Amino acid sequence: MSGNPADHGRNDSSALSRRWKGAPMSRPLVLSFLRCRRGGAAVEFAILAPALLALVAGGVFYSRWFTVASQTQNLASDGARAAMAGLDDTERNAIVSNLMTGAVVRVPLENGATRTWRAWRDGDLYSVSVTTRLPDYDLSRIIPMPDRDVTRAAVIVIPEPAG
Repeated sequence: MSGNPADHGRNDSSALSRRWKGAPMSRPLVLSFLRCRRGGAAVEFAILAPALLALVAGGVFYSRWFTVASQTQNLASDGARAAMAGLDDTERNAIVSNLMTGAVVRVPLENGATRTWRAWRDGDLYSVSVTTRLPDYDLSRIIPMPDRDVTRAAVIVIPEPAG
């Protein structure tokens, strides 16, 4: 721009032509861009949000898994304790079967989850094993998770009758 007052408001064509011909940005413009903090929070959020959301989702999924593991262990322990009331293995198996059938009401499963159980005798040991299979969620592919099958067992000692 010239210092002439008549040129006030007019553009300097030489400065515009330099700018439009792909000339590098001037140093003050680059420095002012780097100093500008407007929008910095949005950039930080875009970088950190996926990591924070993965942490929150991991906490939710792991708390769900630990809850199911605790419930599964409680069912196995309850089944083994209840089996002690039976006089023979047939009665013990019936007691455990009734307990596990009633467990569907007491310990509900989420949609897509399944629960299986097994009771058996091995010498003086009577064992009850409960397996809960959790549903597969899409987000659980992003977060490393333990196995979908949660298996817990409880063992009690019931001496075989002598003779």
